Amino acid sequence: MMTRSTERPAEVANRNTRVKTYTIQPATQPVPLNGWTFDSPWSLADVLQIDSYPWYSGGGKQATQVRLLYDDEAIYAQFHCEDKHIFSRVVELNGCVHKDSCVELFMTIDPRRGPDYFNIEMNCCGTLLMGYGPQRHSRASLAPSLADGIRIATSISAPTKDESPDDDGWWIVASVPFSVIGELAGRDVRPASGDLWRANLYRCGGKTDPQLACWNHIELRHPDFHRPEFFGEMRFA
Repeated sequence: MMTRSTERPAEVANRNTRVKTYTIQPATQPVPLNGWTFDSPWSLADVLQIDSYPWYSGGGKQATQVRLLYDDEAIYAQFHCEDKHIFSRVVELNGCVHKDSCVELFMTIDPRRGPDYFNIEMNCCGTLLMGYGPQRHSRASLAPSLADGIRIATSISAPTKDESPDDDGWWIVASVPFSVIGELAGRDVRPASGDLWRANLYRCGGKTDPQLACWNHIELRHPDFHRPEFFGEMRFA
């Protein structure tokens, strides 16, 4: 997602002094694919905020809360989004979901082996884009057969969504098996307690007030989310 910046990594990496950290808690029971947090396995998860707006020019800065959990099989992500203008049109796998009301999770699974990362992007209706690679270009895209292994639930029940005066927010939850990530990465992926990944999370899209927000701040003049040098730290508890 996002247009490519002309700034080179070597020019910007030394300017990123605000590296955030987050701990992914282990799930002690099956994780439900819903928006509940109280009296639920989701209550065990730490909360992070997608609240940095590097390219803000106007409009509402609407809150986005995220919770992450993991078990032996998958990583789980729950997003709660304030949204006064919920909009979605894309229905095809690996389509331009970033143009809709959308959330995104980018993660480098082994920073010691290089910057290769997977990106999972979901519009508010649950349409998915996923890829893997070291940069924006030449990425491996998620095949339909692998997409069947990713479970997504959302508060928006229709395949598309028009803006409405009643809009106030939406939630979306995804279960992403490590086996699917491993197929894209070409190697076994199974994090253990103490492992460190790098990641960033984003909010974007829609016709009105497109958010262009991130969790770990990106110090670039122009919007670009495909910049692993600005990822924060994710540690598995």
